[in-house]
Amino acid sequence: MSTLKLQGMQPLFYSPLTIFEMEDYQALNSQLLSEIGALQADSSGMKRSNWGGWHSDDDFFMRSEPGFQALRNHIVEAIQLATKNVSPDFDFPLYSIQAEGWVNVLGHGGLNTPHDHPNWTWSGCYYVSVPEGDKDLSGSIEFFDTRTNVRTLAVDGAGCFASKFIMKPQAGMLLIFPSYLRHWVYPNESEEDRISIAFNARFAKTIRS
Repeated sequence: MSTLKLQGMQPLFYSPLTIFEMEDYQALNSQLLSEIGALQADSSGMKRSNWGGWHSDDDFFMRSEPGFQALRNHIVEAIQLATKNVSPDFDFPLYSIQAEGWVNVLGHGGLNTPHDHPNWTWSGCYYVSVPEGDKDLSGSIEFFDTRTNVRTLAVDGAGCFASKFIMKPQAGMLLIFPSYLRHWVYPNESEEDRISIAFNARFAKTIRS
């Protein structure tokens, strides 16, 4: 019989990837696709981490389109839930949320190169359209271990020892993760566009008189 008594375990230096699934997302995504099409027709986009494809300006949170506004509300709620999950006593009334967001449209062969998002707290992505029947790693997102100076042997089945994490998103999925978490997106091998809306967020202390 064991004489050990477990006193607890602290999740030291871990990087929480929070995954949300939007209920009844089809109507919202249909509206978003229409708004994104109009936006793409009116703008040549910009170059950031995207290799190929189209990247909108980062004014998503300032736009007035109804679909964008609806998704913005869901994103703010998700940011609050993710924050509450890691800091149960976080005093939201003392802070305002600052955010930026943009649309990514990746056609055949398009990808996002490895990058992170400095000067923000949270980053995330909502998936509007993910080609069905994607094969292999097409369109997958991969996260890298931030402990680049560590060389250790892994424990089978223990994700906390892994050097990377790969997942294939689905339409209607919303991801939130720390902005320091380096990541990239595998090339889209489908002939259909892979469309997502990415964002960054941070908290600013509210000034009270």
